[in-house]
Amino acid sequence: MHASLLETAIRNILKRQARALVAIDGMAASGKTTLAHALAQRFPSCAVVHMDDFTVPFEDRFPGYFEKTLSNADTARFDREVLSPLSRGQQAVYRPYVCHPDPGFLEPAVIAADCAVVIVEGAYCLHPDLFDRYDLRVLSLIDERTQRRRILARNGAAQLERFVSAWIPMENRHIAARRLKDICDLVLSADQAP
Repeated sequence: MHASLLETAIRNILKRQARALVAIDGMAASGKTTLAHALAQRFPSCAVVHMDDFTVPFEDRFPGYFEKTLSNADTARFDREVLSPLSRGQQAVYRPYVCHPDPGFLEPAVIAADCAVVIVEGAYCLHPDLFDRYDLRVLSLIDERTQRRRILARNGAAQLERFVSAWIPMENRHIAARRLKDICDLVLSADQAP
């Protein structure tokens, strides 16, 4: 349902211009990654970029980091390595960051300069410094009970506690403080998906 809706919106953008740059921000476990990959199957020239690849490294987090910030993404690096090169008609080359088990960077990922659809998925991709750079801005929401059930199944009990204590509150502050429900082009709910 959601993929078909977004596919139509993207095809309408591609009628007007050569590339569609799409952002899917939202709550943990709301289906952002699944939706992005479902969309990628519908376009022959499509790249998916995960904001998790731009997570702020552990060594750059200060005491009280999760309570004091509204983003856990290095949006400046994301802009420098992905959005700015693509906007200049160049290929984007970036090194995905891996949080665990061994923090560090992976081999470079490349997005071709002529890629027709670029889908950026993940919390904080609609940061105010990036918001106006996209052609389509999507917010993905989920109810708390379903969210916790999905995180428990996907990540286990120990990580669920980490999500509940740190990551979910930070993501919720990001969504609320930036009024994403009011300013996004589309607001989707995971409990409405088939």
